[in-house]
Amino acid sequence: MGKAMQKQLAWSTDIDLALLREVVRVEPYDGEYGTLTARWKAIASSLSTLFECEIPYRSARDHYEFMVETFKSTDKAQRLWGTGSDEEVTEQVQLLQDLVDRRAATDEAKKSKKDKEQKKRDSLESTGSQLCLEAEQRVVKRQRSVSSVTTKKEDPDAVAQDLLEFEKKKAF
Repeated sequence: MGKAMQKQLAWSTDIDLALLREVVRVEPYDGEYGTLTARWKAIASSLSTLFECEIPYRSARDHYEFMVETFKSTDKAQRLWGTGSDEEVTEQVQLLQDLVDRRAATDEAKKSKKDKEQKKRDSLESTGSQLCLEAEQRVVKRQRSVSSVTTKKEDPDAVAQDLLEFEKKKAF
């Protein structure tokens, strides 16, 4: 008939910390294209064996994204208004800050690599266009010189005139 209802996972602080540690270890967003799902499955599998319950990779990924978004919003608010006190930084906050920084660095590296490749493509394209233009100019120049030579040869008066001048120079 239908799928059996799965027990809903209650995320605890211990599971959250384990999830963050696994994300730091595996770094799912730092991989090549197409490896993201496999990396999240590895994280979920590791958490499942650690806590002896089934944790779907999608649930782990969604919960991680939720934690990061919550952290970013509270961190931004704290920076804007400030708390005025020296709060003790928990391991979870340290891990989240580390992961946010790593992801930003990875995104920046990917963006700069993409920009560099685009610049290279543009450079090659402009160089190729310039080479094509120069080749076309050489062909046109060659056609002009060939056509001027053939017109001189085809004109019988010009040929006769050249021969007459040659004979005059030879006589003197």
